[in-house]
Amino acid sequence: MVWYPWSTALLALGVCGLALVRRPWRGGLLMVPLAVVGGVAGLPWWCAPLLALVTAVMCLAFSPQVRVGSEHAIVVLLVLLLVASWVSPGGQGSPGHQALHDMAQVTAGLMILAVCAAAPPSAERLPMVVVLSGTAAAVAALLVGDAQAGPRLEGFGLNSNYLGSLLVLPTVMSFAMAWLRRAPLWAVPGAVALVALVATQSRAALFAVLAGMATVALLRGSRTARLPLTSAIAVVAVLVAAAPGVLDVSGGARGIDELERSNEVRAQSAILAARMAADHPLRGTGYGTFAEQAARSPQLGIFINTHNDYLRLAAETGIVPALLLLLLVYRAVRRATGTYEHVLASAVTAYAVVLLFGNTLSNLMASVPFWVCLGTLLGARHLETAYVTTHRTSPRAAPGT
Repeated sequence: MVWYPWSTALLALGVCGLALVRRPWRGGLLMVPLAVVGGVAGLPWWCAPLLALVTAVMCLAFSPQVRVGSEHAIVVLLVLLLVASWVSPGGQGSPGHQALHDMAQVTAGLMILAVCAAAPPSAERLPMVVVLSGTAAAVAALLVGDAQAGPRLEGFGLNSNYLGSLLVLPTVMSFAMAWLRRAPLWAVPGAVALVALVATQSRAALFAVLAGMATVALLRGSRTARLPLTSAIAVVAVLVAAAPGVLDVSGGARGIDELERSNEVRAQSAILAARMAADHPLRGTGYGTFAEQAARSPQLGIFINTHNDYLRLAAETGIVPALLLLLLVYRAVRRATGTYEHVLASAVTAYAVVLLFGNTLSNLMASVPFWVCLGTLLGARHLETAYVTTHRTSPRAAPGT
């Protein structure tokens, strides 16, 4: 591990600057590995979003084409509602320091999304960046991990579920590239990431990988192959859900009683979040206040988050922000065309499933690849249109004129 945060931060900024000067369009992709490995460098929590944002803004400044569209209005509205819920909570709770940390991470992610939508990175190169940086993180976690972490794999200061969510996108994108490009070597880094993902014993991460591969089958599979492929994936998902010990590769790390207790607590947490969203549908109870209210609740009585980012947004900021996030995901996946955009669409879908089981939006280290892929998909269609318009050949002059 490296424990020189400021020298590491300055070095990272220098690498960003050199990459942007040499190849301005590709330099923006550095925001992915910078955020992913930010925890390794021993940086303060705010350095990863700062480095990612600096890289994104520099990419925006160098971009030859910048476009602002309706998705930017959605992002601005999301940020305003998020800040308003933190400044003026509608419930009895009061946001604390942790709420500020979480809000800064989510806001930085939305800003990265907006930059990538305005000046999207290359959809062809983005999968390679995500796969390589994610695989490097998987290898580091397998070789080192966190000391005294227990039988479930942890790393980079992330618990097992968060580390599993970090590994979802490189796994899905690696297998999707191997499938769609008919290049088996692309599956090698995905296999490495999958080994680490299984070692985390995160069921949500495995469900997300299956959802991503089902998306690839539905988007690009032949009509005769779609039904058997998606059926096979669904069978695997059912087996994981019905046999919760299937990921317990350590021999008893997670007992059945523990898993049942976890499921029960999560269900009660979801019910409480839904009730809070129904009681405060417009303003929410205040961003970062759910855990405090869960601790005071007679049904739960423990300090716990929603374990569902859609429910967290609905309960703490109101129903509108949760619907806006789903709208962004829907628009991005619906617009996908071509091999590389379908790879990004499978990754976005997979991470949308991750958000059903965790609160990873408030950890930029785990979520920045999702924000970049989502923003790139939203802006890719407009980038393609601008490229075609710029390079359109002028019509030949008519004879005799």
